[in-house]
Amino acid sequence: MRTAKRRVNYLPSKTRIGGSRLPEAPEDFYQTALELKAALEELSIREKELKQLNGWFDIALNNMARGLSMFDSEQRLIVCNKFYQELYDLPDALTKRGTPLADLARYYVVRETGKDGPEEILQQRAWAEQHAGEIGRGATFSHVQNLRNGRIILVTIKPLPDGGWVDVQEDITERRKAEQQISWLAHHDPLTEVANRTHFRQALDSALLNLRPTTGFALHWIDLDRFKDVNDTLGHPAGDALLQNVAQRLRASVRESDVVARLGGDEFIILQFSVEEWNTAEELAQRLLRTINEPHSILGQIAVTGASIGIALAPQHGRDADQLMKAADVALYSAKKNGRNNFAFYED
Repeated sequence: MRTAKRRVNYLPSKTRIGGSRLPEAPEDFYQTALELKAALEELSIREKELKQLNGWFDIALNNMARGLSMFDSEQRLIVCNKFYQELYDLPDALTKRGTPLADLARYYVVRETGKDGPEEILQQRAWAEQHAGEIGRGATFSHVQNLRNGRIILVTIKPLPDGGWVDVQEDITERRKAEQQISWLAHHDPLTEVANRTHFRQALDSALLNLRPTTGFALHWIDLDRFKDVNDTLGHPAGDALLQNVAQRLRASVRESDVVARLGGDEFIILQFSVEEWNTAEELAQRLLRTINEPHSILGQIAVTGASIGIALAPQHGRDADQLMKAADVALYSAKKNGRNNFAFYED
């Protein structure tokens, strides 16, 4: 006997369960299922793409040449990069999402000062209040941090519409060094490292502006004697070394507040402050002659030189820079005329 095979219909059309008839499936059931399957596949693709984008974002963020951090309106950390963490030597626990800014500020202050007392807490609070005030204004602002390790950091903060902010840390240490070097070269003689003519003239103008009736200053115009002989017999490198030696001795002979400058060639000038009487300038001139006359050991050889010094006093000999310089120059000529290796005051 042949047994007829029953066809099994898996569609839920006219199926009864417990005597109840189930509703028939909608005609677009299969289409809906296919669309759902396609949507799930699309979502899976998007998730993979998002994961890849996040990976690229992390790579870009952590390979920036600047530090970057982002905070929400509650002053909690959202994200920071590797440069930011290394810059402030932050432990991993302080780089997690949700870390309060106050915790980061406290860590920074303790690390930089080595203190964590009431005064430091007040300092942190004051800084936080000022920071919040700046953020509230909604404008980008910057400040400079001088770290204990010598690094100089420019921090730029950009407020966000939701009350949070992004800040960027740029290490400007080398830039500042270059700027300082350029500024130094603009005001100093590169060979002797004393002030140059420009710096001296600025100091002289400032001294004249602040000149007091009871306390003046003196100009000592110094011209080395027999310097050409040293250049001719020992060579120009020896001449340069002699100028460096003389400059060092001049600086060692005056106070830190006085100005030693090289005018050019073998000529120097000293701006001596707080000169109430002429004998104060005379004492310095005598000291300068003694130190310059001492033998100089340069490049394994001994060189001997002297100096002629012309002195002008302010306000006695003038209240104008050019007038005082001319007076000192005239006095220098007198010193040379009287046999060199001596000094002379300007005489009307």
